[in-house]
Amino acid sequence: MSVELLITADDRTGALETGGACADLGFEVRLTTAPDATDDCAVIDLDSRHCPAVEAAGRIGEAHRLAARFRCHKMDSGLRGNWAHETASLIALGRRVGILASFPDAGRRCDGGTVFIRDVPVAESPFGRDPRNRLLSSRPIDYLLAAGCENALADGRLVVLDANTNDELNAAAVRCREEDRMLVGTTGGVGAYVATLRRGRRAALPPLARPALIVCGSLHPLSRMQVSKLGCLTAGPDDGAGQAMATLQCGQDVILATEMTTAEIGDTAAESMASVVATTTWDWITTSGAPTLVVLGGDTAAAILGDRTLRVLGSADTAVPFCQTEEGLAVVTKGGGIGEDDTLARLLSRTAA
Repeated sequence: MSVELLITADDRTGALETGGACADLGFEVRLTTAPDATDDCAVIDLDSRHCPAVEAAGRIGEAHRLAARFRCHKMDSGLRGNWAHETASLIALGRRVGILASFPDAGRRCDGGTVFIRDVPVAESPFGRDPRNRLLSSRPIDYLLAAGCENALADGRLVVLDANTNDELNAAAVRCREEDRMLVGTTGGVGAYVATLRRGRRAALPPLARPALIVCGSLHPLSRMQVSKLGCLTAGPDDGAGQAMATLQCGQDVILATEMTTAEIGDTAAESMASVVATTTWDWITTSGAPTLVVLGGDTAAAILGDRTLRVLGSADTAVPFCQTEEGLAVVTKGGGIGEDDTLARLLSRTAA
């Protein structure tokens, strides 16, 4: 036996986003570090966004040696990370690959080989100024060439697919199926591919129990705007614990936010801050008994959730997955640059019990 559908991703929010898209289409989805041959859909976070390229290539190569009937890899819609080197590793395994960097529902499109985010070339957008992963180009082919994929591009084993609309996205996904290509793409691209496999319907998502602890470790200005729209108590990981827990115990939402910065951040400093936030988060959740956790930012989500196995129930909003831990805690995660200014406000208002 083998896993029916195996999905890998380079960070935690990406893994959960794609899991939500698969759950929306009727798959039973587990985020896990140990896929089982009986899994309908197993999602693995490779945690490879910021590691050395050679290590990222090794991690994806090992993961996709697992037996699976169908498989995809989720890349960052902002072209950050080691996705090009991960693609080169898949090519070395003998796989044909299609790159689908579009996600029209989230404002991402690839036109003429250039990726745009809300009509701005991605390298000129806030993604291009990511303090941990600044971009040098808005063209996927430039990264693939730098990763040594020129032969695969030349002989057709590797293609970069344009898509400006959902119809074009769906057509590109169908092409990957027809040409036996493994899809490396955004959540939207993976979802379009998975829709060629199954078009089931998930059960309605349960309401979010309140209060919620909203943790913002993302430095993306969009995430910071989203939490500013909530109008609830905000505290940092080093201060305000007593007031925060009292507020949660009174049934009111609380924001735990790191300090905003636009300066370059080294890996060691970023990992240290994520660890502090993770410890604070579980202290507050455990002490207050808050039933819902909302996390913004992939590195933050990975630090908080660790190796916990999650059941992914579906998407609460575009690329915003709804999950449950084995203990029953509701977990909603969101990538830093995903959504609109009022995404969190709408989400909490619509799903409040």
